[in-house]
Amino acid sequence: MKKELPNIYKKEIRNQMKVNRDVYHIPNSENTSKTEKYTDDLNREMSVEEKLKRLFQSRRYIFNIEVEIITKRKNYHTKIAGKVKNSIVTIDGEVIPVIEIEDIIIKDRL
Repeated sequence: MKKELPNIYKKEIRNQMKVNRDVYHIPNSENTSKTEKYTDDLNREMSVEEKLKRLFQSRRYIFNIEVEIITKRKNYHTKIAGKVKNSIVTIDGEVIPVIEIEDIIIKDRL
């Protein structure tokens, strides 16, 4: 009872392309420093409230952005899950009051 399906049109390839074999990329120290400079500038110039506002307004999902939250008691290397009243909830399930946060270092691009 097997039915044969109709053949699909395939265009004949006459010449082989070798372009991909000839192209290569050598990372330049200037390119890597630009991304580092971008994240450093982003982390230094803003207050904690401004950084939180920028994180929540970014195009990416907040829980995909890796951050380091620095408080008086502990440093958290995590991702933010959301904000409840005056606290931040992390992916790990920890609740951090915004008042205790000294700095937020954004490790990914927004």
